[in-house]
Amino acid sequence: MRRTGAAAAGAVAALSVVLAGCSATTSEPPIVVSHLHAVDIDDESGDIYLATHEGILRATVESGADDVRVGGVGSVERLGAWRGDVMGMARLDDTIYLSGHPAPDTDAPMNLGVDTTDRSGAEFASLALEGDADFHSMAVMAAADGSTALAGIDSVTGRVVVSRDGGATWSAGAALGARSVSWDADAEHLFATTEQGLQVSIDDGATFTLVDSAPVLLLISAPPPSTPTGGLLMGLDLDGRVHLSADGETWTPAGLAPPGTEAIAVGRRGTLVAAGLDGVHRSDDRGATWSIVAEF
Repeated sequence: MRRTGAAAAGAVAALSVVLAGCSATTSEPPIVVSHLHAVDIDDESGDIYLATHEGILRATVESGADDVRVGGVGSVERLGAWRGDVMGMARLDDTIYLSGHPAPDTDAPMNLGVDTTDRSGAEFASLALEGDADFHSMAVMAAADGSTALAGIDSVTGRVVVSRDGGATWSAGAALGARSVSWDADAEHLFATTEQGLQVSIDDGATFTLVDSAPVLLLISAPPPSTPTGGLLMGLDLDGRVHLSADGETWTPAGLAPPGTEAIAVGRRGTLVAAGLDGVHRSDDRGATWSIVAEF
């Protein structure tokens, strides 16, 4: 099944602020953000993608030759016209994978399964598990053999679900009650944040073991493939402190994330991104200081 966004968004009874850069003369209705579930930083373009209750948003900021460099507060726009509830989102190169619930006033099943779109958002297409799965966290990574590894936390079953072939086939793993999942740089280790602490799987989510040396993390994120020296895993603990790790075993506490952070991401060169209902922040000094790049 293919979906193309068509209907205009209705009013949402939630925290609603016109995004920076919108003018009174625009023909588009004001963008509202009532929930934010995931964030992704595109090192090539400098764009930042946001998974929200009202669809995917894109914050456009200035970029430099080596990495994203922000010269001020950027503009925010909707990625395409689709306005469904994006509960999980992950990107690999030009493909954005998402899960959640359909746009209002559509006849699609309540659970999307896994959909895809590209960085233009022109068309959203169903990939797998339509009607059967609702991933509240997603991770994607290019494996060493060239395959695409996907993982998600399914709210329907409570299990970690994994695909090793780009979404063609899936296997249900352990029921963890996890909040966030992330692959390592080689898609060999799958990390999950739980109330008991950070856990890791080396058998595609079938079993997990506790990482005793790790802090108790709420969120975890890995840099994209082809990151120099594998990059750093980024974690956020219950007190809002950022932790960084090269291997998932040894973690170093860094600075505090901005208040209200609900989603995190890390870029190829260690750029940290934190997003919440008030906007998007970034740090280039491992979380010691943060600058606003998009406001809601």
